[in-house]
Amino acid sequence: MEATQKAPSLDDLELFDTCCTLGTGVFTGVSEWITPENVIAILDRYHIKEALVHDHHARFIYPREHGNTRLLETVNNIKRLHPVWVIDPPKQPGKGPAENLVGSMLNAGVQAVRFRMNTIPSCAWIWKDLCTALEKHSLPCFLDFGDVSTRGDVSDTDVTGIREICLAHPGLPFVLSHVMGGLGVHPAIMYLIRRVPNLYIDITGILEYWRETAREAGPERVLFATGMPFTEPGILISNIQYAAGFTDEEKKLMAGSNLRRLLGNVQ
Repeated sequence: MEATQKAPSLDDLELFDTCCTLGTGVFTGVSEWITPENVIAILDRYHIKEALVHDHHARFIYPREHGNTRLLETVNNIKRLHPVWVIDPPKQPGKGPAENLVGSMLNAGVQAVRFRMNTIPSCAWIWKDLCTALEKHSLPCFLDFGDVSTRGDVSDTDVTGIREICLAHPGLPFVLSHVMGGLGVHPAIMYLIRRVPNLYIDITGILEYWRETAREAGPERVLFATGMPFTEPGILISNIQYAAGFTDEEKKLMAGSNLRRLLGNVQ
């Protein structure tokens, strides 16, 4: 009988969480997760080395700038927590407003953004100016389809719009996030990823579909994410750690190396 392949340790995986939400008094029943100190404690418990973090209010309350600014203050000097701003395309057309927004992000040390795709429709002409400004710096863009938690749904119209946006900006990495709804993942997602080389998917709320993505499109297209505080990290971590059919190096790619590579390309 052949020996069972030994799984890599959590430290060997060098986990980098792409999706962690911070806020104040907004999560009924999970308030212990929402401060940086408690998030760090969770990272330590599960041997997660780093995390991208965004502010809950920035996702849901206008002006988004208030939540984004508070986030910078909250994670200031906490090297393991990397701030992500939630932003919308400027309503004023032209490159000036978009470039000013991107410039302020970079000056603040923000190297990744989230788009609330169920707030602003996925029409390429709406996102053109912002994505053009972001593309100059190769900032990873998380396409957030979630509700208050990590549950979200992608429509047929969304799929078409995502394709147009991504193909119009080939130098900009886009990451599907919060796309697991009540009926699973939209059946066109795999077709989309196979046809759009700069599109990735994170595993927030996804227990199985990421494996198909990794097998079909390659482990380079999958990013580890816990979805804290809405999802218990342990099951998502063990899914990567003990996944059958993947080498340790492929698991390390999905666990953190892919994200580190994208962030390392930011200019």
